Amino acid sequence: MKQLKNIGERAAIRHIEKILKKTKNNRGIGDDCAAIDIGNDYLLVTTDMMSQQTHIPPQMTPFQMGWFLVAINLSDLAAKGGTPLGVVCSFGLPQTTSEQFLIKLTQGANACAVQYGTTIVGGDTKETTEITLCGTAFGTVKKNEFMPRNGSRPGDVLAVTGSLGKAGLGYHVLKKNHAEKKLSKGLLEPQPQLTEGHLLAKLHTVTSSMDLSDGLSASLYQLQELNTIGFEIEKNTLPLATGLNQHFKNSYGVDPYSLALHFGGDYELLVTIRPKQFPKTKKALENHGIKLTAIGVVTENKKIFLIDNGKKKLLPNKGYEHFRTHRF
Repeated sequence: MKQLKNIGERAAIRHIEKILKKTKNNRGIGDDCAAIDIGNDYLLVTTDMMSQQTHIPPQMTPFQMGWFLVAINLSDLAAKGGTPLGVVCSFGLPQTTSEQFLIKLTQGANACAVQYGTTIVGGDTKETTEITLCGTAFGTVKKNEFMPRNGSRPGDVLAVTGSLGKAGLGYHVLKKNHAEKKLSKGLLEPQPQLTEGHLLAKLHTVTSSMDLSDGLSASLYQLQELNTIGFEIEKNTLPLATGLNQHFKNSYGVDPYSLALHFGGDYELLVTIRPKQFPKTKKALENHGIKLTAIGVVTENKKIFLIDNGKKKLLPNKGYEHFRTHRF
């Protein structure tokens, strides 16, 4: 009998989806959020868990754990153009956890929620053998502003907000035990792109959208499966995070582009936009100080290619997937 480590998270989700009853007006598994029909709006609901082995590097402070928990949930709302209503947090902590740890953990969660215009409205605490944290975020979005994962069409421009590789940069800095708080923030204190999501949703130009929690390559393969399309990505257009340069490559022996393509944890938005509407979309975001970069195009060919100096090769799916072997 196969184990979850043999099939991975996405195959596990497909098993779950086959079992669950479907409803006509609500959007369920397969997107960043569940979207529940409440009239003119959708009620958005998303939940995300983090555990000591898979999400918590030794250098992560309790404050950062709380921040991270809220941020990853708000990122899902951002990908749909949603406005947060509130967040509930459940803390699974060992008996030996200090009182000060709990206080700092709560302060971090609260700080992230408040910074992004919402609050922690409840939750649960339980005794566990290792740190296990779960957040659930609620939000709303007008139905005509909801940005689903499905909807991209051949010819659409593929674009990302912000920069790529921030989390990978932070990981390798911490791995070398460098006390570079600024560089490690991309990994430990991600910033949900709520403003970006709101602006994109109101423009009505996005044909599909998701966040980049699992990495660019993994996200492209998810969109490909859902939309039965392909992509061609121009490597030299990828907006690398500040610090990912030749000096980084020489110092760490890691290709910056591999981090931008595969590492994950950047929590930027990946969107497709009709080509005629891309210039006005880019300009509208730039007017708010937000970078939107075209990195490729949607194709009819159901494969994903990376174009590097004119040479086209298949892009492997190396992004993060739970139940596979990934540990800090």
